[in-house]
Amino acid sequence: MSLRSRRERLLAGKPPMLQACVAASRELQHAAHWLERSIDAALAPCGLHMREYLALRLLSDSAHEPLRPTTLGVTLDATRTQITRLLDALEAKGLIARAPHAHDRRSLQITLTQAGADALEQAVPLVQAAYAVAWAPLADGEVQTLARQLAQVHAHLRASAKNAEAAR
Repeated sequence: MSLRSRRERLLAGKPPMLQACVAASRELQHAAHWLERSIDAALAPCGLHMREYLALRLLSDSAHEPLRPTTLGVTLDATRTQITRLLDALEAKGLIARAPHAHDRRSLQITLTQAGADALEQAVPLVQAAYAVAWAPLADGEVQTLARQLAQVHAHLRASAKNAEAAR
């Protein structure tokens, strides 16, 4: 039985808006999964995966203000444990360096090494090509519209979560 037919069976008799919301949510989850897999495959020649690439991109953009692990965790929507493991892997590959923060000895600064900058230079065109292939079924205007719509959903979900936390 296909995923679509299973979903249709489970949602039979439910309001059309609920069916559409569930369908959109599931398609988004599946698309995100396959997008990450395609980016991981594109990054294989560099010995990186998507989260490592994103961390390196963020670090390369933070030349004027060193990035802290906490900021990286918020940006990548990752737990402290996940960020520690990510940074350990990048440091083991020689792509980043960690040092005590200049003004707050309780914190760490993360910087991109030259090897990290070189890896990123190799990886950027590969990831950009993977993005182009992934979004090829949509016209430019459709991609822009979808990006705005997803940003609206993201902002709404984030605000809802913050309101729920504040109510506790």
